[in-house]
Amino acid sequence: MSERSGKVLLGLVLLLIGGLVLLDQIGIDGGDLLGVLIPGLIMLYGARKVMGSSGSRFTGVLIFLFGFLMLIGKLHLLFHAVLAIGVIYLGFRLLRQRDVPDHPVPTVWERQWAQRVLREDDALDRWEQSVTKRQQP
Repeated sequence: MSERSGKVLLGLVLLLIGGLVLLDQIGIDGGDLLGVLIPGLIMLYGARKVMGSSGSRFTGVLIFLFGFLMLIGKLHLLFHAVLAIGVIYLGFRLLRQRDVPDHPVPTVWERQWAQRVLREDDALDRWEQSVTKRQQP
């Protein structure tokens, strides 16, 4: 969202709040209007994210779903579903957890590689000692 569109959105929100306060002063209840308008604006924002080139489409779908559930009065379903999925995931992780040693056991190829490196290191040490003996008078 560009800086200009952010200012436009803020201006619209301020106009809405001022209009609702004015309607309240003359005796018209704006609660029902606000109960439809806010979820509608949230859904509109989510749809813009889905349709637009900027932003994540997945995030747009989630925002749209949030506004829709808010509009139909079933927002608690979203929170209950997220809580249930979290508990299921936690239980799955606890059941699947294995006793992992602090120092994992190296695989066969890692042990073979280490043995080759040590043999080469021993050969280099022997070569270095022989060169040092030759250089000493």
